Amino acid sequence: MGQREADPDDTDPERTVAELVRALAVHGVSLPSLGLDGSSMYQPFVPPLIELGRVTEETARKIIQALAPRTPQ
Repeated sequence: MGQREADPDDTDPERTVAELVRALAVHGVSLPSLGLDGSSMYQPFVPPLIELGRVTEETARKIIQALAPRTPQ
């Protein structure tokens, strides 16, 4: 099975991964296994999946802090 045809309406999953890496880095979060799921890239009817991977408890807590609502100061 070949790689899917590019659809002009599709977003760019590689760009999305790069944006997510930058957004997480702003909050001091690094996900070493963050990337595209290779097997999903070859499925014709499934959008590409982004692999977030497993994280340590410390990283999970950083994600929680980054996602927590901010209180006005």
